[in-house]
Amino acid sequence: MSIGSDKDDFWDIEKLLPKRGGARLSPFSAEDAVVTYAPKERESQTSTRPPEERKLSLDMTRGVAATEDSSYIPSGAGLIRKVTVRKFIDKYDFYESFRKSALLYFDCGGTACDFAQFYSYMPQYAHLTPSQKSYYLYWRSEVRCGRYIRTDYSYLYLYVYEILNLPDKIPPEEGICLLCRVWREYRSKLPRLDMYFPIWIEDYCLVHGLSAPTEHISDFIFEAISAAPLKEFYLGDISEMGLSGTEALLAYLSDYDWRKGKFASAEGGLSTSTINRESYKSHMIRAMYLLLSEIWDKRISENAKTTVAVRDAFPNTLCTHSVKCKLEIEYLALTGADELRRDVTAAVRYTENKLRALLGVKSRLATKELPDEYRVIIDRYFAGLIREEQEKRKAEQRPAYESLYEAPDTVMSFTGADEIERISWTTTARLVADSAEEDECAEPPVAAEAVEHTAAATESNAADGTATDIFGLGAEEMSYLMALLGKTEIKSFDTPEDTLAERINDAFAEGFGDIILEPSPEGYRIIDDYMEDVEELICRRLK
Repeated sequence: MSIGSDKDDFWDIEKLLPKRGGARLSPFSAEDAVVTYAPKERESQTSTRPPEERKLSLDMTRGVAATEDSSYIPSGAGLIRKVTVRKFIDKYDFYESFRKSALLYFDCGGTACDFAQFYSYMPQYAHLTPSQKSYYLYWRSEVRCGRYIRTDYSYLYLYVYEILNLPDKIPPEEGICLLCRVWREYRSKLPRLDMYFPIWIEDYCLVHGLSAPTEHISDFIFEAISAAPLKEFYLGDISEMGLSGTEALLAYLSDYDWRKGKFASAEGGLSTSTINRESYKSHMIRAMYLLLSEIWDKRISENAKTTVAVRDAFPNTLCTHSVKCKLEIEYLALTGADELRRDVTAAVRYTENKLRALLGVKSRLATKELPDEYRVIIDRYFAGLIREEQEKRKAEQRPAYESLYEAPDTVMSFTGADEIERISWTTTARLVADSAEEDECAEPPVAAEAVEHTAAATESNAADGTATDIFGLGAEEMSYLMALLGKTEIKSFDTPEDTLAERINDAFAEGFGDIILEPSPEGYRIIDDYMEDVEELICRRLK
């Protein structure tokens, strides 16, 4: 072997590996048995049980049939026409252990312990440490007794998951009340609840055939409807919802939240006014109920169209197979909602202006887009209230001391003025001891021409029916106002009529509490409700 061949053998890997024995194969024989595979027939082909029984038996251990579909038509005249609940048919359940743990811990009580911080993206019992588990059981026992102690999002979400996944332990009629209560009590401290609870409560009611719990969330119904995926769920026919549901309709149909107005809260000073906060709310709701009742069939019912929405129930929650479902919701969607919302928003503002008038406050909310039909309906509601309020104010007796500050109802005379001046100088002479100073303080000459001019001007103003001391109005404005009262003939003025009316309204709004002139086909006229007050005010000043 050459040197070159020896070097090549060094890289021969086969020579380095151990020798293997040859494969031992048994000789083929036709006499050997041939094994064949025959699949078993499916249970559906061989079982003698009825299909309905087999269908229900898939999930009897959970208390709910997981593959059943159900449809129902809600009672009442709401906007939801039909609901179909479709269960998921897959058998895989990632969170099945949660239900078993929830049943195990359901009746466990808790004892007082220190708060333990807990965070979990999808909280479960298995995520709790011993201290967190102790606090959760303690917190849950307090909540069940109506005491809402400190908590955080994860504890509260775990409690919500219990309610959603244990309908056999917590009846839905009770569960919806529990959900609304924890939402109400913790929404100020845990603001993200307003993002999720409107959806969860909506789905919980639709799955279990419950009506919207508007009576439990009436004070924050605006926030609930704004976050709800299907806002029509919280709404219904005005005849079905009545006064209690009017606030929910306003939350959807109005862009102006009247509850946040200055005079709708205790800070607005209602406690010292003739109406309090509750009657303020009552008048707002009753006036809008009257309006919506009269326009419902024309503006809403006739223009609504049927729409179907399909979605998975309980998004962003832990749901076991027994409660996982898909919702198909057939409902009446409002068409032309933008125009309707604009009109209703203007109506709410106009109603608040009326309430301000009852309080004696100037009306400042713009209502240019209010239809005349709406204005007539709202005026009809407040006509009796404003008349009653005016009569009440007239009947109230002023304190006796106020009469001491009024000017005497006597006619100015020169004799009386001279007597007053003489008495004053006599008093001055008695107070000054030095005779020299008394001579220096001699009676100064009186300009008779100035006195005569003042008296003549006063008599002239009284004769012409004008006065310049009513809320700072000038002679031209007073002449125009006297003409509207019928005290003098209507004549032409140097100032445009619109400008005169605006000046008079501004002056009376500040001094009287409201405007007194309104436009009419013939120009301007004094509002009927204020006619007697204005006439009495002017006549008293002219005496």
